Amino acid sequence: MSLPVLISALASSLLLPPVSPVLLCLAGGWLRRRAPRAGLALMLLGVAMLLVLSTRIGALWVIRPLEAQYPALTSPGHAQAIVILGSGRVDEAPEYGGSDDSTAIGMKRLQYGAYLARQTGLPVLVTGGNPDGSPESEAALMARVLQRDFNVPVRWQETRADTTAQNALYSAAMLKADGIERILLVTDSIHMARAMRVFTQTGLQVQAAPTLFLGNARARVTDLLPRAGNLELASYALREWIGQMWYRARAALGR
Repeated sequence: MSLPVLISALASSLLLPPVSPVLLCLAGGWLRRRAPRAGLALMLLGVAMLLVLSTRIGALWVIRPLEAQYPALTSPGHAQAIVILGSGRVDEAPEYGGSDDSTAIGMKRLQYGAYLARQTGLPVLVTGGNPDGSPESEAALMARVLQRDFNVPVRWQETRADTTAQNALYSAAMLKADGIERILLVTDSIHMARAMRVFTQTGLQVQAAPTLFLGNARARVTDLLPRAGNLELASYALREWIGQMWYRARAALGR
């Protein structure tokens, strides 16, 4: 694992639930000796943040604005290729003979990318390197899964990228070398805004093709109950919000 990827992972762990609410509680406990009311307020804020984001209603509160930035694709337009972004891996899946497999989010990206490929006949590029230090790139894994589960071949495998920005940079170079300028970009709806920002900066004409919309879920009484899965989704969405703010900050600094 590269140092930048490790630093990003550590920063995400500290800034996102469940660690960040716990840190608020610890800070509040320390502060109570000097400022009891302020310390208690921090502790209550940490507990409330953890509980609210563990409910489906709380998770959707941070997810829906992200999904609203790019609606579902209605027409492929004049795209020349489909680009599918990687999303981690399941190590040594025993049901597939011990080979690495795609995560649940990654599989939804691949499923929709395969659907678009069958509908349009467009060639597919998959992008993802080895950010976790695994011997096989995410792109190679994705190409195998697309062929195995969806009978969809992959024309290009971009195997070096460890970040979304690198996904864009390296994929654009491969596509432009083959005369491709217009693409459909496939990722989940929560991640799409950040992905679109860096891909459009490469000079490609990019049309968003998001998948995995969660905000349209019907309301249920159980939406008020805390669950670990809801907290995981909220943390993923908050990571994207932080990522967008980081990109804006870098742009403002001219980096």
